[in-house]
Amino acid sequence: MTPTSTDLWAADGDLDEADRHARQRRRFVALVVALALVCTVFGVLTHLQGPKLTDAQVDTTAVVGRSGQQLRLFANQPVAHVDPEQVTISPAADFRVQTSGDVVAVEFADRLRYGTDYTVTVQGVSSVYQARDATLRTTFSTDPAVTWRVVHGAEGTDDVLERASLLGGGDRTAVWSAPRIQAFEAFDTAVAVVTDDGEQSTLSLVSDDGVAAETLPLPDGTGLITQLGADAATTTLAFSWRPQGSEQELLYTLPLQGQRAVAPVLSLSGQPVSVLDWAVVPGQASLVAQAGDEQVAVYDLTGTAPPRPLGTFVALQGVSLDGRGIVAATALQAFRVDLATGEQTPIPFSAVDGGTPYRGDLVAVAATEYVQQVAVPADGGASFTNLIVFDDEQEARVLFRPAGESSQIEGFSVSPNGQYLAVETASADDSTDYSYTIDPVPQGTTTTVVDVETGAVVASFTGHAAAW
Repeated sequence: MTPTSTDLWAADGDLDEADRHARQRRRFVALVVALALVCTVFGVLTHLQGPKLTDAQVDTTAVVGRSGQQLRLFANQPVAHVDPEQVTISPAADFRVQTSGDVVAVEFADRLRYGTDYTVTVQGVSSVYQARDATLRTTFSTDPAVTWRVVHGAEGTDDVLERASLLGGGDRTAVWSAPRIQAFEAFDTAVAVVTDDGEQSTLSLVSDDGVAAETLPLPDGTGLITQLGADAATTTLAFSWRPQGSEQELLYTLPLQGQRAVAPVLSLSGQPVSVLDWAVVPGQASLVAQAGDEQVAVYDLTGTAPPRPLGTFVALQGVSLDGRGIVAATALQAFRVDLATGEQTPIPFSAVDGGTPYRGDLVAVAATEYVQQVAVPADGGASFTNLIVFDDEQEARVLFRPAGESSQIEGFSVSPNGQYLAVETASADDSTDYSYTIDPVPQGTTTTVVDVETGAVVASFTGHAAAW
């Protein structure tokens, strides 16, 4: 007869106390051993199968706004060293790769494209315990482009600072309105705005929903801000200041963190710098300025390092989007200047429409790639055609051509990641209020946005000073 569970418990009941405790201990030990064995088997199987992806983390906003951002791939076990040859990114992007414990970090050398699906694949990933290869793969979508712009008010009404999605027909949001908006710089959660009455500037920090506004300090005395700049990564404003009654423009900085104290940018001699032109270096706490004597130097915005001279140039044409160099010109030649080494490389600009154009403003989008406004002679030099071209030092490709003879290019800008070109145009018949201190433009100015890679028009809107 087969014993029942009742019989077994009855059998335990026949044992003395010591034997009963001993049997219970043996049962407990057996259970623990069995569970440990199961865990060990599963652990061994896991390692034999190779690493698996458990999580992937990336800031989809930062990767389009700043270079050097990381995608972190987390495996379920420590992994062996990963070489760059094992990593594939689609669409292609320059990168570096690091391995630490169970994390594979893919660092993007440049900003990624807006509104794009990226797939990152890491092949041949093995555990530090056993060389059994596995593949880690993830896909993420970068944030779509959002543009800020100023729309001048008609017939004495306030100017409006607007924000809207670039694509998809999103509604335009009026963030802030005020008389005579001169310039602005957008940050993650706020925007700095300059207004003036023609004699005195006001610098305000406005929340990105327009609900709150704070007046920021300026240098003592009456004066005007003549240029405003900033880099979102450093949260430090820079501006040139022209005191009332003076022709000089002095350079100042204002950190938005801490005490928010205005400080002059000092020369090697310890005096405030009088500037002809300047630009903030993207992603770094520094700016490049051309002083009154045409000396160009790098200035540390934190004030901890002395100015670093780069040479004498008649024109400072801009800082590259990657923050690694500038474009500056002598009377005879334009140069690409490496900010790390100071090395100067002549730029062999390409012909446009088979001829040599007059060259205007430019943006260095990469080491040897430029977006530039040019004027091409026509009718034997009796007239000119204004164009925006993309030049890779091999050929110049036309990105934008005005719609008609009455349409004039008023200015242009390039998105921080080099993806979009924003061109401001207006009719030659539109009136312009030249009392504006910074960037006076015609009343009916329209901005057209072009994809730099394809040349396709992707958006058009009323307003100017497009920022991203």
